[in-house]
This record gives sequence, structure tokens and C-alpha cells, in this order.
Amino acid sequence: MTSQLTNFTFTVNPEATASIHDDVIVIVHIGSGLLYTSNAIGARIWRGIEQRLSLDAIAVGISDLYQIAYSIAREHIARFLAELQRHGLIEKEAGL
Repeated sequence: MTSQLTNFTFTVNPEATASIHDDVIVIVHIGSGLLYTSNAIGARIWRGIEQRLSLDAIAVGISDLYQIAYSIAREHIARFLAELQRHGLIEKEAGL
């Protein structure tokens, strides 16, 4: 699944809104009324989406910040992005 995400950037679905705090993010899908939460890393990924960063750019930032292998960061971020997309919280755009 991660290779399918390589050539895409993501945007926040207009029906999703988020509140980011120190170590948690709360995301509400307005259309469904469902609430989602994640930790500080999820919040950093969400900020990357808001900035329209690519999967690779987000992975580099997480890898550097948390001193983990880029490949591991990228794989986990790709899964997280796939879940956000599956729940209708983000949308993918044609990549660069």
C-alpha cells in the first residue's frame, strides 16, 4: 500500500477539523460526527498534511526529530495516512 502513496500529497478534507494540543490531536469528521485522536507524532503528521508536504517530506522530519530510520518512519506514516484517508479525514492529490 505504501508504494501507492509515493506520488501523492494530501489535503485535509473540508469536513474534517482538528484541535492540536501538546501531546495529542483530536480530529472531528463533521459529516459523520465521529471523533479521532492520536499522539504527538500524529499531530506532526497532520501539520505536515496541512502544509501539503509529501509523504517523503513528513517522513524525513519525523525520522530526524525522533532519530529513527527513515524507512521505518515512512512505513508507519504511510499506514497512518492510509487510515486517515480511509476514514475520510484527508484526500490525496496528484503528486509533483
